[in-house]
Amino acid sequence: RGHTVVAVELRNPKTEKAAAGIASHQGKLIVEFADLLDAATVADLLGKHQPEAIIHLAAICSPACYTNPGLARRVNVDATRNLLDAARGLAKPPVFAYASSSAVYGSCNPYLRPQGITEDTPLAPIECYGRDKIDSENYVASSGLPYAILRLAGVLSPDGLSNMKGEYLLLTRATPGDNRVHGIDARDAALAFANAVFLEADDLNQVFLIGGNASYRKTQREIEDDMMEAIGIGRLGESASLPGDPDDPLGWSFTDWYDTERSQAVLNYQRHNWQQTRDWVAGGLPKGARLLIRLISPLLRAVMRLNLAVQKKREKRGKYADPWKLIGATYGEGVLVASPAGQAPTQ
Repeated sequence: RGHTVVAVELRNPKTEKAAAGIASHQGKLIVEFADLLDAATVADLLGKHQPEAIIHLAAICSPACYTNPGLARRVNVDATRNLLDAARGLAKPPVFAYASSSAVYGSCNPYLRPQGITEDTPLAPIECYGRDKIDSENYVASSGLPYAILRLAGVLSPDGLSNMKGEYLLLTRATPGDNRVHGIDARDAALAFANAVFLEADDLNQVFLIGGNASYRKTQREIEDDMMEAIGIGRLGESASLPGDPDDPLGWSFTDWYDTERSQAVLNYQRHNWQQTRDWVAGGLPKGARLLIRLISPLLRAVMRLNLAVQKKREKRGKYADPWKLIGATYGEGVLVASPAGQAPTQ
């Protein structure tokens, strides 16, 4: 669109390599290395560039935040506050587009709330990431800056394959197979932010539910199996997951289907469908790797099913998935805002 963009990141070998890869765009795309936890650095950065808009994506998301919830809160909340404080000091207040999450809604039992997540759904975080996002949203809304808060559904891209290890695999296993998940192609999520900073005044200072079109309304099991099929492993089937307890309001993950009618009408960002995202994710693997995976896919499926069965037995999991019991037992109850033992969530 012809605008100059300043991309801000921490300096490390990975980000330096990424910066070198976009050098051809220099002039319209400027890279700055900065620690957003340093308020003076943030103020200097904004004073230097005088941005007309800020798109704030930096965060330690779930489940990575569970390993160090204190650091995650500094990054998720304190860094946001530093940006807002510095932005308020500019001569012309910039539009502040903030990336929030469905985690603010807490456990989403589809049997107790069949309508899914709407603009009227109350906030009830069940773990630290959702709490951090609510606190940051409140700072944004009370900042006096023109803003747009975008509560993202599950963002999907080829980069996600590299995250499928450690705590990500545990969160995936913890989630009920029949938990409803609304996905969105990362390219569509990016477009939503790009469009948000050009909103007319009447559409600013609002919260938007950002998810893909109707083809992205899936269950956790469907998403996992569709993606594994796309990369050549094949489908594991329902036995690979535990179901959620229909009668337990806190026994589900913080994902559900979004009502995106208003966000799409205002931001006009839904350009892809589920099949296109599947193809994009699968294309992120080298061709040789995809061929090898397809050759050994029967063995891979057998090993994965056996591994899941062993983990379920070792963790003494019951009839239902009960995700927050497993998360609390793994990382400590300190990552939870609401108790999975039946205590009501806190706002």
